[in-house]
Amino acid sequence: MAKARTRQRFVHKPLLSDDERGIWRAFVVMNFAINRALDAELRVESGLTLPEYEVLWELTHAEENRLRMRELAKHLLFTRSGVTRLIDRLEDAGYVERDDVDSDGRGVFASLTREGFDAFEAAAVDYIAALRTYFLNPLRGDLTTMRKLLARLESDDLF
Repeated sequence: MAKARTRQRFVHKPLLSDDERGIWRAFVVMNFAINRALDAELRVESGLTLPEYEVLWELTHAEENRLRMRELAKHLLFTRSGVTRLIDRLEDAGYVERDDVDSDGRGVFASLTREGFDAFEAAAVDYIAALRTYFLNPLRGDLTTMRKLLARLESDDLF
């Protein structure tokens, strides 16, 4: 016969106040929920994922519609391997091409194709509508305040 096991309860001494924990948790949950909703809408409307859309946005707005892979990873806060896998998928779809960097032979550019630009343009209208629904409109005129609060968090150490 199995011996009954007594469960031990572990207790953590909080290191944050209830307000600090509540604010942090709300930020984490809202960030995740908004990103998940934007990703889901993009997939349905355009077939793109949110990270794929962000790559196309970066390339659409880059000089000559291309960026070094390491710069793209930095802009998107991805690892180099993460951006490589993402570019692989976009290249397979015909949305980007890779070009060697002429000056040093080691670097690689990701370049936007016409198909990639067209996919971005087609997705942008629905994406912006969803962004307004889930993020901008609920702020109801508090965009300046939100920008100031976020600016306080910006740091070269993080980005």
